[in-house]
Parts: sequence; structure tokens; C-alpha cells
Amino acid sequence: MKKSNVIGIDLAKNVIQVCTINKHGELLSNKAISPKKLKELLATVKSSIVAMEGCSACNFWGRLAESHGHDVRIIGPRKVKAFLQGQKTDANDALAIAVAASQPGMVFSQLKSEDQQCMQSIESSRKFISKELLSLTNHMRAKLYEYGITTRRGQKGFKQLIVDVLDDHIPGFPEALRPVLRILWERFCQTLEQLDGIEKQRAQLIEKSEPCQRLKKTEGVGDVCASLLFANLGKGSSFKNGRQASAYVGVTPKQYSSGGKVSMRGIDKVGGNKELRSALFQGAFSIINRLPEEPRTTKQAWLISLVRWVGVKRACIALANKTVRTAWAILASGEPYKASPIMH
Repeated sequence: MKKSNVIGIDLAKNVIQVCTINKHGELLSNKAISPKKLKELLATVKSSIVAMEGCSACNFWGRLAESHGHDVRIIGPRKVKAFLQGQKTDANDALAIAVAASQPGMVFSQLKSEDQQCMQSIESSRKFISKELLSLTNHMRAKLYEYGITTRRGQKGFKQLIVDVLDDHIPGFPEALRPVLRILWERFCQTLEQLDGIEKQRAQLIEKSEPCQRLKKTEGVGDVCASLLFANLGKGSSFKNGRQASAYVGVTPKQYSSGGKVSMRGIDKVGGNKELRSALFQGAFSIINRLPEEPRTTKQAWLISLVRWVGVKRACIALANKTVRTAWAILASGEPYKASPIMH
């Protein structure tokens, strides 16, 4: 029997569905209210289990509910779907969330702090602007290629070519299209300046963040990995150990067992955090690519033997796994990272 009520919340922009189940499992109410009414409800209702699906606004509402003494549980949408009965409506969704929140063995997502969410928002915005810059580059390259003008690889050669075409140093491009190309070029320069600005802002935020500075001492962890690790792991309190943290990121092998036989497969390419996993792999590859012939630390000795045994790519995944576990230990303990030298 539950000791408190369960409040299942189906979040939306203007109308929020709230389902309340008492500690005996009886449905008390299931109605739609406004965001203002939800704030009043969370402030006045007695301490309860407040559950919601993982979405863009769940961290804000979760922090608000937690500040009023509620037990906040964020559930992945895929896990909630298994408890959905009948047609997909807001009322049925809220009821499914409330039922899923009290199930034994249910794994909940972590509630991000405001600092974590800020770091995550800056990184996602940087990625968005970077994609826009790449899209502009490909568009201008394609327009030039339509008139037989090919561009060299790299941003430096591309910039010089656009300037030459606009200054009429390269013949063949129609005069009628030069104003359009100039507009695209000005937008490219503006986007490039904005990307540089947001990267500087991220660097300043990382420099002020003491946990990120400790994470950057780890092999293969730069600004990108440090910000993503902090945004995903926080203080490490949401995980019991490093293995849970690495499984959350998606750098542990999948397990398949049947009839007492257990087999380990490759990492889950669908689950986890793809962006963080990719950054960790690149950082691990840079470390493995620069391994010395004579190892100076125990980790270098381990990597050298691992590369000989399983190859570079698998060694990169193993190092990414170890990096996440190390990052969890750093964040959970508050201690700095120290490499273990080889004792002669």
C-alpha cells in the first residue's frame, strides 16, 4: 500500500491534465487545469508522488514540485505507453502516468537542476546554429556547382571562393544571381559570428563551473564532453554507481539472457545519449591515437594492451565507458581526478 497520493500530470502548453490517485489506489479526480492552477495545486496539496513524462517542461515543473516537498518522478514516454488503456486522450495519458509511477521496478529519469539545464540548452543551441551554418554552406556550394564552379574542401577555401565570385574574379556565374549569393554570404558571416559568440559563452560558463573544470582533467574530456557530462550526470546523486551512469549514457554492452544463458552484445545505438556518446568516442579516439610507446600511467598501459587485444574502435568504446564511470565518481565525491602513474 502506498503511503501518499499519486498525482499524474500530462504536461502541455496551455491545458494540463492532472490525475490524482489516493494511497488506496482509488481514482480521486482526472481533470484539465491551467498552468496557473497547477502551480496553486502543487503549493497547497499535501506531500504526494508527482509523476510526469519526460519532456521539455518536465524539469521546470519537477523543480517546482520538489520545492513544495513532493516526491518527483519523471518517466520516459515509452515506459508510460505500456500502461495506456483505451484511446490516446489527455485523461488516459495522465492516468497511465500515475499508474506507471507506482509500479515496482520502474526506472525513473533524473530531474535536472537549473545549472544542468542551462548547460544543456547552450549546447543544443550551439548544435542548432552549427547545423544552420552547414546547411548554408552546402546550399551555396550547390548553387555554384550548378554553373560549373567547384569549391575546395575546408572553410578557408570556401570563403575565398565566395569572395572571388562576388568580386567577379571568377567568370561564369550569372549576374542576376549575385544579389542572392551576396545575401546568403552575409547570412553565412552573421551565423558564423553567432556560432563563435555562443561557443565563447559556453566556454565562460564552463570556466565558472567547478565540476566542469574537474571533469576536464580526465583524459579525452574537453569543453564539449565536460558540458554534456555535467548536463546529464549532474552531481551523480541520481545513480547508485558508475555502471548505472554509463548505462544511462549508453556505453555499456546490451545483455540478452534466456534459459540461464547470458550473452553480451554491442552497445545500444538507439538508447542513451547519442550526442554525448559520439563526443566521448571522438575524445577517446584522440587519446588512443596519441598513445606513447612507453606508458606513463596505468590507464595508458591498459589502453595499449586493449588496442592490441580488441582493436582501436572497441578500445574507444571501452575508454568512453571508463570515462563516464570516472566522471560519475568525480561528480559524486567532489574529488579531483588524479591519474595513477606506473610505479617502477
